[in-house]
Amino acid sequence: MNDFERILGISFPKGIKISHATNTSKKAKKDSIFFGLKGTKDHGSKYIDEAIKLGASIAVHNDEDYKYNSECVFYIKDLEDPIKGSKTKIYQFLETFYQMPRDFKPAYYGFTGTNGKSSAAFLCHQLIRKIKLNSLYVGTLGFQYNNEEFNSTISSKTTPDIFELFEIFSVCKFNISYISIEVSSHALDQDRLKDIRFLYSAILNIEIDHLDYHKNINEYAKAKFKILNMTDGDVAVNDQISIKHKDYLDNYDGPFKLISVGDNDLSDITFNILESDIYKTKFTITNGDTVEYTSSLFPKFNVNNLVFALLPMMKDPFFLTDNINDLSFLKLPKGRTEIIAGLDANIIIDYAHNPNGIKFFLESIKDYFDNLIVVLGCGGNRDKSKRSDMLKIAIENSEKVIFTSDNPRNESFDSIYSDASRGNNIDNVKDIEDRKKAIIYGSKLIGDNDCLVILGKGHEETQEVNGKFIHFSDHEVVNEIYK
Repeated sequence: MNDFERILGISFPKGIKISHATNTSKKAKKDSIFFGLKGTKDHGSKYIDEAIKLGASIAVHNDEDYKYNSECVFYIKDLEDPIKGSKTKIYQFLETFYQMPRDFKPAYYGFTGTNGKSSAAFLCHQLIRKIKLNSLYVGTLGFQYNNEEFNSTISSKTTPDIFELFEIFSVCKFNISYISIEVSSHALDQDRLKDIRFLYSAILNIEIDHLDYHKNINEYAKAKFKILNMTDGDVAVNDQISIKHKDYLDNYDGPFKLISVGDNDLSDITFNILESDIYKTKFTITNGDTVEYTSSLFPKFNVNNLVFALLPMMKDPFFLTDNINDLSFLKLPKGRTEIIAGLDANIIIDYAHNPNGIKFFLESIKDYFDNLIVVLGCGGNRDKSKRSDMLKIAIENSEKVIFTSDNPRNESFDSIYSDASRGNNIDNVKDIEDRKKAIIYGSKLIGDNDCLVILGKGHEETQEVNGKFIHFSDHEVVNEIYK
């Protein structure tokens, strides 16, 4: 019996080879082992036949109702069940399959929240690199190992599943000391990372989002708070969450220490912005002692994200000394409050794509400019209830709104715009379905101290239309206009 058979508790047919492991049938190939696991809509057992046709030599599943007449398909009841004092069988299989070194014990830093988790996780990754430790960022942008180029070929999810995560580890040759990872509500609800323990977690905010999946805000918040049960160290929580969800948080009795973070004296850790413009912000963090920092980040919500990124690092002398407090080396991820450089106009691209994200963003930047011209759309086949709120907030915080396509998916632009318009005064709204034409139109409306704000897609380089992904980049359009 080989190690794989021992871990899974089965005996393979003679001559079976395993050179690849996946839980996605479309990734199956010759000599794959396919894991058919419970999904949000279907059980993975439904795709076993497809995986075998693509070359999988073994398939395992935990669907007691599924029958498949083959000596190469195995039902394993406890495949995903936690084993007392150990990891699940899946994790044990993967660490053996990838020959994970026994001393591979990275510190996991998890960041969750409706808005800001990409920025916070990426900022934390950069802070770790500044003290020359091997670091991995994993999230919406793909993954970045140390200072290498971003890689988005392994996973398209904000939070990869454990199979994809091991594949990423393997690419990095397990030479990782710290992992800063975005943890989405979907990933938490689906227990994608059930075998991972965080040394530090941050819950940045909880606002209304993804109700097409979670159905209501209580279920959404419940999913976010699952990260508490996955954390052994400190959990930093926005002070508003501490207030709004106090009763909920009081029910948790884990090994973690709960820390509230905010800009008032009631918080355990406070930050205070001393000076700020679009190029530089000076602020302090008080955690017993008060330390002053400077950064190129703006506005306030990005400083807030930076504070959450700094907290696990502040014990390092580099970030505590009086004479080394310049954090100007930090950069936000592409498409996050990104002022496009080298132009004779103010253009900002940002990923904000829900009501609160748009509200925080526009209210935070509008005092820096005379007028804002806003380009935005709403995603198709997603939560329709937020569309009118998104447009309303854009109208209230701008001189003009150009409503355009985002990722329409299988919905018509007219239907999406109709939902967004409902209950709003659209006298100051121009609808232009073609996103490129919308951006060009907006660029013609701004004066010297105005700003064109392009929201919703950020770093993305495709639009999803009728099941196809069409190349499109807000950045490329802007650079074409001003080249």
